[in-house]
Amino acid sequence: MLVGAVTGLVAGVLLGAVLHRGQLCFHALAAGVGEGRRALLRAWLLGVALGSVGLAALYATPLGDGLSTGLPFRPVAAVVGGLLIGVGMAVARSCVSGLFYKLGEGMLGALVGLVGWAVGELLARQVAVPGPTVLPGGDGGTIPGVLGLPRWAVAVVFLAVVVAGTVAHRRRRGPDTPVHAWQWTGPRLGVALGVVLVAGWALAGLGGASFGPSTVGAVSGLVSGSPNPWLLAFLPGLVLGSAVVARRDRALRVRGEQPVRYAQLALGGLLLGAGGLVAGGCNLGHGLSGVAQLNVSSWVVVAAITAGVLLTRRLVTARDGRDEATVRA
Repeated sequence: MLVGAVTGLVAGVLLGAVLHRGQLCFHALAAGVGEGRRALLRAWLLGVALGSVGLAALYATPLGDGLSTGLPFRPVAAVVGGLLIGVGMAVARSCVSGLFYKLGEGMLGALVGLVGWAVGELLARQVAVPGPTVLPGGDGGTIPGVLGLPRWAVAVVFLAVVVAGTVAHRRRRGPDTPVHAWQWTGPRLGVALGVVLVAGWALAGLGGASFGPSTVGAVSGLVSGSPNPWLLAFLPGLVLGSAVVARRDRALRVRGEQPVRYAQLALGGLLLGAGGLVAGGCNLGHGLSGVAQLNVSSWVVVAAITAGVLLTRRLVTARDGRDEATVRA
């Protein structure tokens, strides 16, 4: 238990530091796709592509023997859960991991969002989502398993395509411009993300956990009497890692929120927690670890999350436009 807690904390600190340095919030990533801002998307793709190669190598070692090799694909749960997560992101204007690393930066309102997230996960335990399991867990639930190809081969092709796209973009547009002097962008962020992702999985194996960076199951496992020491230490590690680096960057600023923001964070957090449990993974469990595993389910959940964010933002924009037109009339 102690080894699991220590390795989980270290994994959380590493990822929290990178999330802060890259200002990598999955809400911003998904919203940027709809607005033509794709810097975070490019960095994420490079990170998970590197992670897929790293995981393929890790699975070939004794350390990978106890690790999950893939998640089952339940289409209804994946789409419904992903949409709930996306709507929750748009309402809270953050993802779950974003709430953790922003708390480390001093955003006190993130605590409200995280309380909502915990309650949402507990409430979702009472819901049985219908629908078949189309693909099993393990290798059978992955893209290589469906195609009948070696994992390493698909991972290498994935990485080659992403690297080629990254090089082409930099030649055509130049490097991405950071908002802050300390911020990591482009390949630097992508490489850092891939390294800490694989390190997180390796640390999970060392700590006796079967799955790498994620958030789902921490609260429900604790309440049900089957806590995951690695995961329970990983989550505060995200806050600690972000806080340490934010302080060094002089970006640590304790602050509150406007009253309406607390309501948005509470409701959005509730949807994030419920959606994550329904989908069997969050923006980390599916959006980082699961995509790097090359899970079919994770790619579907990520697509549903993106759709949920974009649709919700469009509805809000349309409503605001109508309200403004009414006021002018």
